[in-house]
Amino acid sequence: MDTKKTDRRDFFRRAAQLTFLSTMVGGSVWLMTENRIQFDGCNDNQFCKKCQKLSTCSLDKAQTYRKNER
Repeated sequence: MDTKKTDRRDFFRRAAQLTFLSTMVGGSVWLMTENRIQFDGCNDNQFCKKCQKLSTCSLDKAQTYRKNER
């Protein structure tokens, strides 16, 4: 008989993988629904301070930050 038996190690490894995947997907969905992720760029002006693209960035937040820093 060539039936594949799932031993405990494979079961727990697969369960851990699915738990990790579910956590990643669930966390991403939660962040998107809470508007904590913005797809158009930076989320807060605190990051502009260390940004290497600050001088050429066209986002409104970066332009506002440049005006306030002068």
